Amino acid sequence: MRIIIAAVLILCAFTSNAQVSYADFITSGEHTSYVKVAVRDRPVIAYPALREADVKFSRRVIRCIDVRQKMNKQLEWPRQPLNRLLYEAMAKGEIIPYKTDSLLSFFNTEDFSKRGGEEVITFVSTDPDDPTIGRDSVYYEPYKYEKIKKYWVMEDWIFDYKHSVFKPRIIALAPMFAPSYGGQVGKEQPLCWIKMDEIRSLLANTEMFNRYNDALRLSFDDFFQMRIFDSYIVYESNMFDNKITDFQEFENDATGALLKSDEIKNDLFIFEHDLWQY
Repeated sequence: MRIIIAAVLILCAFTSNAQVSYADFITSGEHTSYVKVAVRDRPVIAYPALREADVKFSRRVIRCIDVRQKMNKQLEWPRQPLNRLLYEAMAKGEIIPYKTDSLLSFFNTEDFSKRGGEEVITFVSTDPDDPTIGRDSVYYEPYKYEKIKKYWVMEDWIFDYKHSVFKPRIIALAPMFAPSYGGQVGKEQPLCWIKMDEIRSLLANTEMFNRYNDALRLSFDDFFQMRIFDSYIVYESNMFDNKITDFQEFENDATGALLKSDEIKNDLFIFEHDLWQY
């Protein structure tokens, strides 16, 4: 009887080992010694309900996150960089790239595949059987996501009267790029705009590096919602709808633009400070 029980236990052990999916042990391109599902199965935490009647103050700002800064280097983790994650998802049509910060019109997949790519003239056809004879043959070199080093974050700072909190809500992200043609590099501009609500599930289930503990990996959603980044403001809502550098006094004054950015940050801090009594 004991021999039969032992045989059954051994058979069960081999069966359980045969059912192991080693793909579950691989996360963010690295093999782990245990199944990691904390980030992969993490649900998106919804914002608290917000009524217009409870919004007593609102200010829209756009800030720039430069991944070359030390606090933001996590976004360039080679195993899972944010620029590759977003660019590939947009190129596949999994998320919608919008043309402007109004978030009304968007690129289709074919148009976006050319967006940011370099237009290159290769030759002028002289073949009489070629329908493009006498015209420049033009093609687009695919854009390299590695060139994305900055992101613009559009957010609303809202004073919620019901919950007595003054917090920002991120509306959209914009990867930044500099267009080029024939080796000439143009002015840096948004590659597109992406609604935060449409990509939160993707960000929440994608690991990013945690410099303090490999067993407690963060998600990209944690990075943005917990505001573990350094940034500077490039736009505050105004009657001209201008960015800081669009104003005449800051056109050729980068230092003045940064000081204006700090002034806007300080104004938001003072506003929140003055809401309470101590």
